[in-house]
Amino acid sequence: MHTRASGELGERIAAAFLTLKGYRVLNANVRFARREIDLVATAGCAIVAVEVKLRWGRRFGAAVEAIDQRKLARIRTALSGIAREMGETGSPRIDVVTIDIDESGERMSVEHYVGVT
Repeated sequence: MHTRASGELGERIAAAFLTLKGYRVLNANVRFARREIDLVATAGCAIVAVEVKLRWGRRFGAAVEAIDQRKLARIRTALSGIAREMGETGSPRIDVVTIDIDESGERMSVEHYVGVT
């Protein structure tokens, strides 16, 4: 699957998953200061930046292994700017949703990490 199509699929899966958990997904692929947030959502009163990682098979490792401190720092920068623009007065946070699909495409595992620092 093409990288862009894979990313869009991951974002659709994550948005559906979060909606089932009571989140309200506001937007996808939000840019601020040349940085991108995959999903912007609200959970209760909190604004949440959601990083989505999807991996097909284990060739490049598990999806969670693709999240590093450099990526989180970029998301924090974008999130603080977006929160200011939205007039957010609370504490925005970063969540991560990882999606691992086996090589056959028959099994999928979705994990949600809340308040990643």
